[in-house]
Amino acid sequence: MLGARVRCRLEVIRVRSLSGVAKMAGVVLCLGGVLVIALYSGPAIRPLNHHRAFGGGGQEAAAAAAGTGSRARWMKGTFLMLLSNATWSLWIVLQASLLKEYPNKLLATLLQCLLSTLQSLLLAAAVERDPGAWRLHLDTGLLAVAYSGFVVTGVSFYLQAWCIEKKGPVFLAMSNPLCFVFTILCSSLVLGEVVHLGSVVGGILLVGGLYSVLWGKSKEQADLAGDKVQQQGITKELASPEQQV
Repeated sequence: MLGARVRCRLEVIRVRSLSGVAKMAGVVLCLGGVLVIALYSGPAIRPLNHHRAFGGGGQEAAAAAAGTGSRARWMKGTFLMLLSNATWSLWIVLQASLLKEYPNKLLATLLQCLLSTLQSLLLAAAVERDPGAWRLHLDTGLLAVAYSGFVVTGVSFYLQAWCIEKKGPVFLAMSNPLCFVFTILCSSLVLGEVVHLGSVVGGILLVGGLYSVLWGKSKEQADLAGDKVQQQGITKELASPEQQV
């Protein structure tokens, strides 16, 4: 995210300042958290909720996790998620420039939903060619589709545009790793899934990296505001003798 902002000349990292070091350290912590999640599973942690919401038991999930090739799928899925977050962060940077030129959040959300629907439809049609898989039934699958369409897509896209307008793209993009942390918590608390120690450690690193970047960003903004006030004071002092003359 910061790399994309720097390349687009929307973000400046002062390496010799405390804020710049904090932002760089936050990026390193986030990358470290992703690598820990991908490469280290660790011992399984018993879920707080022992009643699984959607069939199966904890023993079945643990047995599936220990199956052949599951480690490769886990690493592949983690790096695909990293790629997804990187490309989504790049889109957030571009969306910030778009909202400056055309600040209509509703229309931007509508266009984003239409294009996302078209891309998802083409990809799903290419991957799944069984007509029976496209049938919706009155079950949790239909609820998941409705929730994803209305809340995850429509409402969240508008709120993201609002957040970019108020706080800037860095605040929104750096909060993306929190989705993975919330997924881990909900999997253990609500679904009763087995969580491994590597996921917990990686989540802690992600949260630490997030707050490090946000602290560096706020520190940088405070320093810039102080420099601006100081510059205005110097300008007034220089202008005062001229006015007296």
